[in-house]
Amino acid sequence: MEMTTYQAVFAVLLIFFLGDLVGALTKVKISSMFVIMMGFLVLFMTGIYPDNVMEISGFAGVASLGQYFLLFNMGTSVDIPTLKREWRTVLCATVGMAAAILGCAVVIPLIGKEYSMAAAPVVNGGIVATTMVQACEDLGLDTAAALATFVYAVQKFVGTLPASNCGLSVAKDLVADLRAKHAADPDYSWYKEMAGNSAGDKKALFWEKYKKYYTTFICLAIAAAMMLLASILGDLCQGWVNMSIWCMVLGIICRNTGLVPSNLLRDYAKANGFFSFLSLCTIIPSLAKVDWAQLPVIGFKAVVIFVAVVIFTFIVFYLTPAWKIVGSKNLSIGIAMCQLIGYPGTELIATEITNAVAQTPEERDAISSKIQTAYVISGFTSVTILSVFIASFLAKLMGA
Repeated sequence: MEMTTYQAVFAVLLIFFLGDLVGALTKVKISSMFVIMMGFLVLFMTGIYPDNVMEISGFAGVASLGQYFLLFNMGTSVDIPTLKREWRTVLCATVGMAAAILGCAVVIPLIGKEYSMAAAPVVNGGIVATTMVQACEDLGLDTAAALATFVYAVQKFVGTLPASNCGLSVAKDLVADLRAKHAADPDYSWYKEMAGNSAGDKKALFWEKYKKYYTTFICLAIAAAMMLLASILGDLCQGWVNMSIWCMVLGIICRNTGLVPSNLLRDYAKANGFFSFLSLCTIIPSLAKVDWAQLPVIGFKAVVIFVAVVIFTFIVFYLTPAWKIVGSKNLSIGIAMCQLIGYPGTELIATEITNAVAQTPEERDAISSKIQTAYVISGFTSVTILSVFIASFLAKLMGA
């Protein structure tokens, strides 16, 4: 008997409930993202949940909107000085992608050239999974195509725990440093330190003058207007600069011109949680593509690939000076793992870390500034931009 709409809604949200519960009980040592994704994978593979549970629930119809609202909100959380500082994050993410590709290349004698080439771009960014699957199918490499799909479906599990644990360590060190500074100087302010002690001399911004008008629906309408503009700009750029990038760029512009406050949808519209949920609803259906019959062959190859990627990532950032790019070995590993997770998972993990460690608004903003921005920009750099070029190159190379 097929699920009803309301049964499907409850079934979907039940897994999210369990994921958040485990994340809260373990203080993010076991990420809710990991629990949610693993839960759906098991339920799909055992047939307990139908493959089209998102369609039955009705979430699939609006799920794609979530990521664009989230990207706009992320843009509103970044000011220009912060963006200038994030060149280190971009470079660190690029080095992490190179380490992953090197790991895939090293295991070619063990699993085969076509499998390594099919998996490498997907590890760099799951968004290109369809490109590699299509390239493999065109060449009659059905098992390699299945491997690319499997890697895409499960790689978030591999990246989530290291990114969460490393980020948690960085957040704890950051908070300990803040509390030590407050103990030494009761007048210390992280905000003043970030603003160069000139925050009080700033001219009032547009949104500050009209703060009372930034209600829930006005904030949502502003975000929707920017999303529409991002769509138009994406079309004009013919995909070279896509809608996702424009959503984030417009958020940055709106925040830095004073049109909107920081974290517009999180702090003013109070809608970030729902949009995060919708974004995950676009990812989850890919888990239903994993077939029991494919597991013996592709399971082994996937394990080899993931082990190689993780080992080479740790080698690069723990045994070479590469960690100095961002000044922390743990943060470097977290940034590198973001290629396996992608957006919105990177933001969700960063939010979990913030909620688990921060006890004051200042601590929350300090952690968010350091970890959330780094994680999201890292995932954005690898998944949305660089992985596309890598996939195109390797897809052509496979057919050569």
